[in-house]
Amino acid sequence: MASKKRLLVVIQEQRGSDRAIEHALAVARLRGADLVVVDVYSYLDAYTTALSDVTDAAELRQLVLASRKEQLEHYLAEHDDEIARRAEVRVLDGAPFLEIIREAARSGCELIVKVSDREGASQSRSFGSTDMHLMRKSPLPVWTVHAAHEDTARRILATVDPLALEPDARDLQRKTLRMAAEVAEATNASLHVLSTWELIGEETMRNSPFLKMDEARILSLLRETDYRARNAQWALACWFERELPNTTVPQWHVIKGSARELIPAFIESNDIELLVMASVAQTEVPGLLIGSTAESVLGDVDCSVLTVKPDGFATPVKLDDVRAESAERPETAAGF
Repeated sequence: MASKKRLLVVIQEQRGSDRAIEHALAVARLRGADLVVVDVYSYLDAYTTALSDVTDAAELRQLVLASRKEQLEHYLAEHDDEIARRAEVRVLDGAPFLEIIREAARSGCELIVKVSDREGASQSRSFGSTDMHLMRKSPLPVWTVHAAHEDTARRILATVDPLALEPDARDLQRKTLRMAAEVAEATNASLHVLSTWELIGEETMRNSPFLKMDEARILSLLRETDYRARNAQWALACWFERELPNTTVPQWHVIKGSARELIPAFIESNDIELLVMASVAQTEVPGLLIGSTAESVLGDVDCSVLTVKPDGFATPVKLDDVRAESAERPETAAGF
């Protein structure tokens, strides 16, 4: 029998951090899940070393962690939601992204939610290092909530690559759509699905003095690629209607152009508050990149982001000790 579903919420001492609780609660209510609330101190070694002449370092470390845990427990106990009041609290020390990923695995969580640590003011679109490490290296979906957004998302965009037809790519597309649909249902949001496509080599076909391809042939290739993209999205729409019949009906979009340019433009013109997109390693070093297109898009969007990894993604974070600790626990339900 599967254990209780859990979502991990990161609450740090930063502006708007408690908004992660509200976003996680929306999904937890739909999923029948519990919350694990985590904060991570990354400076305790330096702090305790500096005071080692006047107090015991190990004792001070425990006092700091216990004080923060008590503070979080008090905050949650006063919350008006039962799920928040019964949340488990963990206060850890170490590199934040490492401890978050390990605690999510240790607790059997299926989603990580945190307020984005975008650098500087809320207007900055540059994600901080913890966000990027999590999006690159966490095997779980990571929902980074824009600190300026007080309410849960009302307009959601899921992006899929219509010309990626390999079985693994199709599985990831469906996983992305399923997660977007569940969040849309949980937050009563509208859902858009965007597919972008390009004709590879179009610029060369038009301008190279060596190819000498006529315009009629180029137009024929463009029509063929557009047809393939629309047919692939139609197949996804049929799957969505069959597999997710009781969720929000999406608005489907197929647009020719660069994903790096079109996705941020679509988000801005449609007031999108949450982008749901797949993140896939593109190198032999697991977790080093989430894909050059995704990295570029993330640097140009001003909204919350939920990144989705393919099943079987190999995180570079060492989890051997975590697996040993949780070996006797029942497995959690598969999927989000």
